[in-house]
Amino acid sequence: MDFGKIIVDWFEVSTPDLDGIYSNAYHQDMSSWRTKQLAAVATTGGTAMIVPGAHLLALVADVQFLVNRMSVCGYGIGAIHGYQNGHGNILEKEDIAWILAHWAGDENVKTAMGSKIAADVAIKIGGKLGAKIIAKEFGKIAGLLIGQKIAGKVGAKIGVKLGGKIGAKAFAGVFPVLGVLIGAGINSYFIDSISDSADEYYRWKCRAISDL
Repeated sequence: MDFGKIIVDWFEVSTPDLDGIYSNAYHQDMSSWRTKQLAAVATTGGTAMIVPGAHLLALVADVQFLVNRMSVCGYGIGAIHGYQNGHGNILEKEDIAWILAHWAGDENVKTAMGSKIAADVAIKIGGKLGAKIIAKEFGKIAGLLIGQKIAGKVGAKIGVKLGGKIGAKAFAGVFPVLGVLIGAGINSYFIDSISDSADEYYRWKCRAISDL
């Protein structure tokens, strides 16, 4: 089973309510926001591994919850950055593709994030653009998106990293106690690392919006 492709597909079809996330997160402290998401996934990650063998069934629900929390946590970081930089709600559905690709170490995305995005996108679509189409339009230029989906090579890179960690969770679950610790630890890793990528991405996005 290709865990990675399945999980990338989950990210693409399960965008949470972005306006709701903005309303809930924009006024919060960044550290507190991250800590809340971290605590939630650590608990579910450990609980899913309690019963060896049965953990494989519990793993599906655990990973679906993890995908949701990764998205919510990342977008929430964007809400906080948007508010603190005076831009308001800058969240786009396509933001998660940028965050995941950056998290997976895709070089094209890193290069794109180091360029002068505003001028390039303005030329591409003509004239001055709004803050809420940056990820979508520049994602096409950077080769990150094909339509509304993550491009194949980038998606495969994301999938390999996601799948490897989830596979480790599935294997660890056969060991009592150790499986619980590893399950909680891997979930915590996902939230902590995706938070770092989201933080860097939204700092870049806010700079780009300021250049528009």
